[in-house]
Amino acid sequence: MNAPAANLSSQGTLIIVGAGLAGYHVARQARQQGHTGAISIIGDEPRPAYDRPALSKAFLNGTVNFEDLHLDDPANPLEVTWHSGSGAVELSTEPLGVLTADGTFHAGDNVVIVTGAEAQRLPSFGRSGGAFVLRNVEDALALRERMIEGQRIAMVGGGFLALEAVSTFIDRGAAEITIIANEQFPGEARLGTSVAQAIRGLHEKRGVAFGPSVFAHSVTDIEDGSQVLNLTNGDTVQADIIVCAIGATPATRWLRDGDLALDPSGAILCDDFGFTGIPGVWAAGDCSQWTSQAAGLRPIGQWQEAVEQAGIVAAAIMGAPPVPFQEPYFWSEQYDVMIQGAGRIAQSNEVHVLDGSIEDGDLLVSYRLDGEEIGILGMNRMREVKRWRKMRTARALATA
Repeated sequence: MNAPAANLSSQGTLIIVGAGLAGYHVARQARQQGHTGAISIIGDEPRPAYDRPALSKAFLNGTVNFEDLHLDDPANPLEVTWHSGSGAVELSTEPLGVLTADGTFHAGDNVVIVTGAEAQRLPSFGRSGGAFVLRNVEDALALRERMIEGQRIAMVGGGFLALEAVSTFIDRGAAEITIIANEQFPGEARLGTSVAQAIRGLHEKRGVAFGPSVFAHSVTDIEDGSQVLNLTNGDTVQADIIVCAIGATPATRWLRDGDLALDPSGAILCDDFGFTGIPGVWAAGDCSQWTSQAAGLRPIGQWQEAVEQAGIVAAAIMGAPPVPFQEPYFWSEQYDVMIQGAGRIAQSNEVHVLDGSIEDGDLLVSYRLDGEEIGILGMNRMREVKRWRKMRTARALATA
């Protein structure tokens, strides 16, 4: 498949809307592909571009500082102009460019939208806002500065972000933690029962409690300064701190009355080069849904996926040969366990435990589609996962 035609010569102007992981890597890859013209990166946060995975782990427990998260290398910075603290409010197609909240119009030959996603919140909050979220560095700072030792915490959500934060709170001395998620075993629908049971076991061994498999719907303040989390089955959970990690929605509200095609979640619909169908307009990362993602062939919301999409967009804009996708890959650090998954796990219809046990939390699991192995997951199995990824890469090169 050939990349769509781009508007950009190597001397043209590139506007990148979104100063996160994907935005940084679009600029970096464009420079590496030979782009010498102006590049502007627009971000609504008044901070340099930073990496987010550590927000629920090392940054949250104070072992790394914000400077450690910076994406740009101060010793060898990208040749770009950063426009921080004023987000995009309107996309113009004629002339092509973006209007920001401060009234500035940024004209360009190509516009790449990489605004990421916004944390979902409970529909009803109490006096203090109801629940912390954990999407950006300000959210993480608020929790990092909050006293955790001896506190009762209710965590709404059972995804990796929630579970990583829970493990950090245990390390920081939380007295009680209750997880409220709509699955009895966290991640069961995506990873299979055996892995989900092992992950739940990791947390239960450290004193974490799991509530009923229902949703939370609101927060109520009580007189002693604590809060009550109200569940859809009528139960309640009293806590000193409530954290909400129930997913995210594409940060595209500023585009919903425009010309771009959006899916029901608000994600920008693109082909597998990030092209939106509007000349000169591209999208990547968590604010977009590429054709292969819509078909269930690729994951959404993973770190590696955002980086790869950024490189594919940059190559397409520069007219360079298409960059092939790698096998999907993700990881999660929870306590002393590194969980790594690779391949097309979401497409599998068979899950086989190759080694280890649920009780010991050291599983090695094969994911298969009609008998063919298409994915692997390991808990503290870095050597095996690395070997599997190398094998798959070699196979792909051999058949290319």
